[in-house]
Formats: sequence, C-alpha cells, structure tokens
Amino acid sequence: MKQQTFGILGFPWDGGASLGPPGARYAPHAIRENLQWIQNRISDQKIYHVEKRELIDFSNRPIVDYGDIDIVSYSYEQTFKNAELAVSKMLDENSFPFILGGDHSFSYPLIKALHDHCEGNIAIIQFDAHLDLVDENAQQGRFSQSSQIRRALELPRVKAENIVQIGVRNYNYPWYDQYLKEIPIQQITAREVYQTPLDHVLKKILAACEGTEKVYLTFDIDVLDPAFAPGSGGHESGGLTPMQCFELLEGLYPHIDAMDIAEVNPYYDFKGVTTSLAARIVMDCASALTKR
Repeated sequence: MKQQTFGILGFPWDGGASLGPPGARYAPHAIRENLQWIQNRISDQKIYHVEKRELIDFSNRPIVDYGDIDIVSYSYEQTFKNAELAVSKMLDENSFPFILGGDHSFSYPLIKALHDHCEGNIAIIQFDAHLDLVDENAQQGRFSQSSQIRRALELPRVKAENIVQIGVRNYNYPWYDQYLKEIPIQQITAREVYQTPLDHVLKKILAACEGTEKVYLTFDIDVLDPAFAPGSGGHESGGLTPMQCFELLEGLYPHIDAMDIAEVNPYYDFKGVTTSLAARIVMDCASALTKR
C-alpha cells in the first residue's frame, strides 16, 4: 500500500452560484496563498502547534497538493465527472481528500466519489447556515449551491438518519416544515450550539454517523457568523464563532474520510480574514490526521 498522504485538491467552480454571488472559483488560489503563510513555518517536515504545545510531524502523512480539478465551464456534467475521477484517484492512492471549493454545488460529485469507492453507507456531516435540500426549480435547476445534500440523498447508501447539519439558522421556505417532518435528518441549529456544551454537540454528531462505513464532512464557511467570515456566498446573522468550529472539528477529524470547504468568496472578503480561517482549518485537519 502506498504511503498515506494528506491531499489538497482545488475545485475552482461557482457555476452553481444561482442565488449567492459568484466568486468562489477564486477561493482555492486564495486559500493556498494563506496556507503558505502557515506552511512557511514547517521545517524538516515538522511544525509546532502553539495551542496544543506539541510538535506536529508530517513525515508519515505528508501534505501533497494535487492541483485543481479540470473545469469545463460550459458543462457541469463533465466538470462533476472530472471531480469524481480526481477524488477517486486520490482514494486509490491512499490520500485523504481535502477539497477547496468552490460554491457548495461541488460537494455532490465529491460525496458520490466516496460513496462509489466503498460498499457501506455514507454519513454526511454538514456545517452550514443553510439546509441545501432544494430539489429543483426554474431559477436554480437541480445542481445548484442549494441542492447538493438533496442530490446526495438520492445515492443508494446515503440515508437521511446519517446526515447531521450543524449551525443552520434564520428563515427558509415554508415547504421545509413538512419535508423535515418526513425525513430523519439530524439538525443542530446555531442557537442550540450556543446553548449546549460542545462535548454534547460532538456526541450527537458522532451518533448520527454510527453504523456507516465512511464519513464525509462538508464545511460551508457561512456557518460562521458574518463578523468572522465576511467573504462567503450567503450571510446569515447569528452564526458560530471560529473557536466553536475549531473545537467541534477537532473532535471530528479522527472519524472522517474526506472533507471539503465551501463558499469562500475572496471578492467579498476583507483583507483575507475568511481565507485565513479556511487555511487554518486545512492545517488543523492535516495536523490531526498525522496521529491517525
């Protein structure tokens, strides 16, 4: 078996930004630039984690950049197929896929790649302000930034009870009232995160993943309050803090098999605040996986 690596893959795509503003296609480049600020401190494949007071050694799981997915701007079908193939190749090479998006429509082919690469059920952990369960409409079609979780539910081994959404909030379409009563998706609203000890939140998330073979984590940057992440595709007040997200993610990294970060939009960012948060999350995940 090939040496395990931590693979970074860019998905410079905002073809699904039907309601939110375009610009997320520039996020992979911007996140990599901010990531370089941290990686400049790596020496002899080691870096010191200040908050943990420990040395992180990447010798056994080095960070490898796979470049960007081939984008076919006139065809989301071909672009998504290219994405599936790229992630499948990473999995074949024993590389943990960490994908830098991109508007949130891009998660569907990535989830499908993990789904098709195993035989068991897939759990999905979604950090997001929004539910992303829209089926289809004239304005957005079927493969928009509002639909990737709905599309994932159509995969044979993705069950609603193994999907957990964290940080959802604000107001949404009235049909959600009945729909969410009919399907057992687990939801932990932003308000509930604030009102619940984080270790209890973590246990609830992991409970939704029990009995599955693989776990996919998708992190929409708008789960954070806009005060912390101004460069996103959709601002909703009352979001989570960076430290809440860091703490929850730290407890989840040992359990996941692939991850993406979505909806970072450099056009709406302020002095790289949002892209630096995204870069920190990439580095945190890479560091945590050195111990797995």
